[in-house]
Amino acid sequence: MKSRNLGLNIFGIIGFCLFIISYFFYKDYRIKEPDRAKEENLNVFFSGIIDSINRDYSNHGVTILILKDKNRLKFNMYEYSRFKKNDSIVKRKGEDSIYIYRDGEVKAYKY
Repeated sequence: MKSRNLGLNIFGIIGFCLFIISYFFYKDYRIKEPDRAKEENLNVFFSGIIDSINRDYSNHGVTILILKDKNRLKFNMYEYSRFKKNDSIVKRKGEDSIYIYRDGEVKAYKY
């Protein structure tokens, strides 16, 4: 008579089921995450005059704007060249653009 090791089969079946279940949760999360990020960006609002511009190299080169009212705004590192000291910057709630006012001109960028 041959002995069978059913313990390994049970762990294999449980592992396979967990893999299938986690795949469907991940697939659902992957679809919802970009929509959640866009929704959060729509709820952000700020305005002010840029007092200084810094880069935080310890945090992946994040661009940090410090406004005259001492608020700190963080942007992607690639957006460093868009800003200059004394620019006015506005992001209205419900919009996905930021507006930069400089020397009588207005420039709009996606946030």
